[in-house]
Amino acid sequence: MNKWLALTITILLAGGAAAQQLPPGGQEFQAGVKALETKDWDAAIKAFELALGVNSDLFASHYFLGVAYEATKNYAKTAEHFTKYLERVGNNPDAAQQIAYATRQAGLALARMNDPAAIPLLEKAAAAKPNDKDVHHALAVTLVRNNQAAEAEQHFLKVIQLDPNLARPYYFAGRAAFSNERWADAQRLLSKYLELGPEEAWEADTHFMLGSMAIRQGEGGGDVAAAQATAKEHFNKLLELKPDAPEAPQAHYYLGSLAAQSEDWATARMHYQSYLQLQPQGAQAEEVKQFLADLAEDEAAAKEEPANN
Repeated sequence: MNKWLALTITILLAGGAAAQQLPPGGQEFQAGVKALETKDWDAAIKAFELALGVNSDLFASHYFLGVAYEATKNYAKTAEHFTKYLERVGNNPDAAQQIAYATRQAGLALARMNDPAAIPLLEKAAAAKPNDKDVHHALAVTLVRNNQAAEAEQHFLKVIQLDPNLARPYYFAGRAAFSNERWADAQRLLSKYLELGPEEAWEADTHFMLGSMAIRQGEGGGDVAAAQATAKEHFNKLLELKPDAPEAPQAHYYLGSLAAQSEDWATARMHYQSYLQLQPQGAQAEEVKQFLADLAEDEAAAKEEPANN
């Protein structure tokens, strides 16, 4: 056992009568332990910080400071002290329980701050306890926020396995499947996300992905009419929820194309004009302009035809 870890355990067990035998900082450490027992977090923090100020080798103070700061929801300090404890304690087998707790809580605290330093800690915690839902969820979200969506997918799927009624993981796992062109998985996951009650921030995006997949399904054969009806439903819902969404121009383009296929010229014109208003230099802008020009020409010719007769 590390001698300073042994020392701190001794201090934990020592009574007031043994105070004269304590090393520098021992009395402050002991006061911190007593404050923790009564959940006097401010007093505990003050005492353990004093102990470290007197004797930096009382590194178990970092562990208890992590506990106290976590109780007060100061996550920056929680992460700081649990991390410092882990740096000092190393892989000491006698502190395995404390190491596991510090690893988990430091990772969760860092994840709250979107700090990528959370990732290795949460990966270690997830490996130690594979059914820890909170760890998998925090790890997955942190990976997504740090542009590692592919790595996050397995953790979102694990959360779904552990708690199938939690909505958010279905969205992220579905989006990852969509990005990887696993259409069946994406459709199942995203549909379940909507069923469970989507969060406003991602609902419009979900409708866009489901609408896009319905377009693809219609182009691939099967019940084309049903696929197109589903696509229209999702795209219209997107525009209802968030008319200025980044996906809105493409939704207008798809709706215009579907309307043109069914010769609903008024609806096609409306959506194509909306597309050009939102994205005048978009990828389909020239195609849309040509369609509108042709439509105007056809309408003008139709008006002239009775007069010529």
